[in-house]
Amino acid sequence: MSRIVLFAAAALLISACSKTDDDTSAAELLPTLEPPADGEGFQLALETVAPALSEIWACEVYPLPTDGVASVNRVEYLQNEGTHHLTLSTFLTAGSIPHGTYDCDDLYGDTSLMDDQIMIFGTQGEPEGEMILPDGVAAQLPEGLDIIHEVHYVNTSSEDLTIYSYLNAYTVDDDEVEEGIWGGSVRDEYIVIPPEAEAHSEWTRCVMNEDVEVLFLASHTHELGIEFTIAPYDGETVGEVFFTNDDWHNPLITQYEPPIVVPAGEGFEFTCTWRNESDSEINYGPDSTDEMCNMAIVHTPFSVTALCEVVESSDGQIWSP
Repeated sequence: MSRIVLFAAAALLISACSKTDDDTSAAELLPTLEPPADGEGFQLALETVAPALSEIWACEVYPLPTDGVASVNRVEYLQNEGTHHLTLSTFLTAGSIPHGTYDCDDLYGDTSLMDDQIMIFGTQGEPEGEMILPDGVAAQLPEGLDIIHEVHYVNTSSEDLTIYSYLNAYTVDDDEVEEGIWGGSVRDEYIVIPPEAEAHSEWTRCVMNEDVEVLFLASHTHELGIEFTIAPYDGETVGEVFFTNDDWHNPLITQYEPPIVVPAGEGFEFTCTWRNESDSEINYGPDSTDEMCNMAIVHTPFSVTALCEVVESSDGQIWSP
């Protein structure tokens, strides 16, 4: 998959149809996030329900509600606590998929759509948050985009659950923008976690193919993940770990001020460690019972050709987007 991250935070909202005993709608009891004022941004929303004791992977396709280029400098979000992941993506052929709600398994199927997506947002776990880009920096979203709004949730309760989330995107005037952002997700898609492994680790090393300044880093594993670390890598030597996350629910989106200057030919080593108490081998995959090991990077300048290219890994497998 070559799903590219432009923004690393977001949200959704979902309404329920049932009534409480006092005839107050359940939707009125859900958390709310006031949308931006006219001319100051826009809000994105999705609605769905996770039946009791189920895992859902829901996708909604709809147009980006903007006129002209939207220069987004700040986002805030609100969503269900424990959301496995939420992504907002786009694709280059707007209108090729009818607007509407889909099961993501059916939408992606055996097509190349997932490989061809450009991700503009991704998060997991945390119920609310805010991200502010530096002055003069914005994610610039062109007019006419179609959005795939995707949410993955595992409902372990015995009751149907309304899944909700809002994303507010706040914009600045185009003449205030000095730098755009771009980014990417670097992955280990060759995961092999042995049965009954107390602490199994795999590492990946990547180097940038262009000079960049890294604004954000984040991690992503599934529930067997017990630690995710990132260390600098100069093309020969791995430095000291500076990013550690031991909570798989939270991608620990971390903003660096000042940004991390990464010349071409240098990059990062990221390492995932998992605990597998089952008697089965676990491999890479999108379901909650599979595993992942992904590092997300957001950087300036805006360059669609900038990549952190995998050059080494613990198992000798070289991933490429």
